[in-house]
Amino acid sequence: MNRYLYTQFYRTKAYVIALFFLLMAGLMAIYTGKKFLNRNEDTVSKSGAYQKESIERNTTFHKDDLGLVLYYIKFNLVNETPRLAALNIGMRDLNPSIQGVTIRNLEEQRYNSDFYNPGNAAVGNFDFSFVIVFLFPLVIVAFCYNLISEEEERGTWKLLSVQSGNLQKLLDQKMFIRFTAVTIVYLALIITASIWIKIPFNSFYIAFLISGWLYILCWFALCRWIVSFRKSSAQNALILLIVWVAINFIIPMSSNILIQKIYPVNESLKAVMEQREGYHNKWDEAKLPTMEKFYKAYPQYRNFTVKENDAFTWTWYYAMQHMGDLESAKSSQQYTEKMQKRNQAAAYLGYLLPNLHTQLAGSQLAKSDMNNHLQYASALKKFHEKKRLFFYPLIFSGKNAEYVPWEQQTLQVFMFSSPVHWIQILLPYLIFIALFVILSQYKYRTLC
Repeated sequence: MNRYLYTQFYRTKAYVIALFFLLMAGLMAIYTGKKFLNRNEDTVSKSGAYQKESIERNTTFHKDDLGLVLYYIKFNLVNETPRLAALNIGMRDLNPSIQGVTIRNLEEQRYNSDFYNPGNAAVGNFDFSFVIVFLFPLVIVAFCYNLISEEEERGTWKLLSVQSGNLQKLLDQKMFIRFTAVTIVYLALIITASIWIKIPFNSFYIAFLISGWLYILCWFALCRWIVSFRKSSAQNALILLIVWVAINFIIPMSSNILIQKIYPVNESLKAVMEQREGYHNKWDEAKLPTMEKFYKAYPQYRNFTVKENDAFTWTWYYAMQHMGDLESAKSSQQYTEKMQKRNQAAAYLGYLLPNLHTQLAGSQLAKSDMNNHLQYASALKKFHEKKRLFFYPLIFSGKNAEYVPWEQQTLQVFMFSSPVHWIQILLPYLIFIALFVILSQYKYRTLC
């Protein structure tokens, strides 16, 4: 019987074509990820060279005015991009993997990257996670929707059920053949990605591999339950496609609208506006109140005094710039908190939808998720403050550019490390698989 079922499956050209289509789609997705990594690495390498060239150019033309030199020079902080991000680009295409900031106000520079074409965000990426989440289930549905109904419609079901011994054994044999074929394609793509992109075989990659495979198994378990009702082929296909559309589009989009309604985010623009107003207004205000606020924040600089009748000093200018950041700090903090709440709400929804959970788990493992972006933003704030506190005494004391050890001002990298939460990643799949298997087993007992 097994030999007959294998022959029946692999002699069906439509099945072979579907597997080939899945393989080609996966290869194109891996190629997309490879190009993304190459582009990202090229940007990082050029940024390092540009920062060095910018320092040399500005220190040459303005060597006697350190405040003016640091008005122009940007210092770059790289958000480390793991090789695994090629398989799940996530938010990496919208949120930059490298950002340069001057020692002037931070908030305006920090949110410059938020103003992207929303059409690009809607399109998304044709990465490997897209193929797993959207295309693999379609092929699984095409393979499984008529496992029983096709034989019944041909009139061969009774003969096969008698020869196999029982209905459940026959169905499981046919499903296992299809599951094996899809798994072979999946593993072939994983191995190809490992070699082509040179992804290190660490715990993150293992978790990514297992989560994708369990997602595939979850869809086979769902199909097993649906076909156990012994509906017609058309009805089975319609039900499975409705489920695919619902969990991939209708529920996520409706939930996204609800999350945006509950946690509206306009604080990034508000922070920029408050920051701009905060320092622009200082040009028309008295200098001493501004300096008192600055001294309160950084009492170690109180010996660098500014008089009210001074025309212009870099001490007052950079103090005024920082005051703009302080006045927008509340909105900036609210923005971060709301984005964290949005991310948490999406994670909770993922526990109910295996497709969304696969996307979120993949982006978390590839460090291309919202949490990574927020951690990078926090690191950028600390990086900016470290640069300011290093240069403030030199500027305020009137040092020139030749006094600064510029060779130490090199490209810096933020490395975000977090452990693999195995239970959090794998448990939702195991629950769904167990649920569908139990439901289908109950259905078979009522049929037999």
